[in-house]
Amino acid sequence: MKVLFIYTDINVRGGAMSYQFGTGIISAVLKQHGHDTRLHHMFGAFDMEPLKKVIAEYQPDVVGMSVVFPQWRYAKKIIEDLRPWKAFTIFGGAHPTVVPECLGQVQGLDAICVGEGEYAMLELVEALRDGKPVDGIKSLWVKKPDGTIVRNPTRPFIQDLDSLPFYDREMVDYQAIIDSDIQTANFQFGRGCPYTCTYCSNHVLRKTQEGKYVRYPSVEYAIEEVRRVVKNYKVRYLYLNDDTFLADKRFWQGFCAAYQAEFTLPFFINARPEQITPENCAALKAAGCTRVVMGIEHGNEEFRTKVLNRRMTNDSIAHAFDLCRAAGFKTKSHFLIGLPHETPEIHMDSVRLAQRILPDAFTLHIFEVYPGTVLGDIAVKEGLIDRERENTEFIGQTDTALRLPGFPREEILRCFRLFPFRVYRKTAPFKALLFYFYYSPYAGVLVKIFSPFKRILRKLAMGV
Repeated sequence: MKVLFIYTDINVRGGAMSYQFGTGIISAVLKQHGHDTRLHHMFGAFDMEPLKKVIAEYQPDVVGMSVVFPQWRYAKKIIEDLRPWKAFTIFGGAHPTVVPECLGQVQGLDAICVGEGEYAMLELVEALRDGKPVDGIKSLWVKKPDGTIVRNPTRPFIQDLDSLPFYDREMVDYQAIIDSDIQTANFQFGRGCPYTCTYCSNHVLRKTQEGKYVRYPSVEYAIEEVRRVVKNYKVRYLYLNDDTFLADKRFWQGFCAAYQAEFTLPFFINARPEQITPENCAALKAAGCTRVVMGIEHGNEEFRTKVLNRRMTNDSIAHAFDLCRAAGFKTKSHFLIGLPHETPEIHMDSVRLAQRILPDAFTLHIFEVYPGTVLGDIAVKEGLIDRERENTEFIGQTDTALRLPGFPREEILRCFRLFPFRVYRKTAPFKALLFYFYYSPYAGVLVKIFSPFKRILRKLAMGV
């Protein structure tokens, strides 16, 4: 059977391409069982013509898409614009899992997968090959010819990650992806996040299947994947892009020891401030970690606790950054703006905390509503969403579709653009200027113009 995956990466900020891990592991499982797969990556602008040519040439039996909500409108348009399909069409990923009712919203879509999709997709493809019914497959919701929907129960979370093949990186030009991010290869070893932030889909995803949600493979499995990538591609850095790399002490301790014994390439990790200790800083440093990325999201302690369900103090956050600096790590932080119940005055607490911790780099994202999450449901219940704006072609995380009573859109955009200048103007004026241009309305054009110099600019702005 021939399976075409379509990965929409449309209107995203920044110039680096990304690798879709969910599609990569499903493709690996299908190939392991003798099926043929191909991926069409729609990167940058929305353009249907190359996709039409791929479909005409490849003639797939199944077309699948892993969908997150910011890409939902593009995925929906693809299916509806190209119907009627000869292929069986299916969506998976975070959005269909959290809002499975979306199956009924797309004309021409045959099914959605709820939760992890490796074995549901394999069972689907082989049932279609053998001419067997597909409406009884666990984890699938299937739309019948009369429009009714069969809602099957989910299968449990996969517990033995070592039983899976390694991600299929050959289905794309993976070297081009590495090169687009200054020769950085991304890895995702574990699954699930132990925290329940209200703006993130993890607190919903953990309830969709039975079994342990936060899981890691064996250290040897992870090291073997690193071996394969480093052997087959030209790599300068590794980004260990698990939600929280330090969530499992057994894993991070074993990985650091094994990595240190075999590799010298520097790597970056994601962590939570409350996870940072002198012990793990020492282990990470010895293994070759050079940067730690931590989500802060907001600088107002009460707002961060009550609205975002992130229960940590500003003192503990500052302490975590101090420990990282003492270990010699570069630091990067994430902040959000334009959240329900936020005001310009509350936002300024984020500026003040950023001034206090002074990360080497940061990202500021304008809040996006993820349907089905706690904060998404609050936005819907309180009528904060401008539905007309939500359906326009604006770039997510750089604009808002919310109408906040105490924080008008124009003020959100102004605070968004001024954030780096406010944070760095006294301590690092040149960095403040670089980030100011990156957060300006002309960022997309500037990224393209200065793309040949992005390694130099990143060194100046972030220190790495």
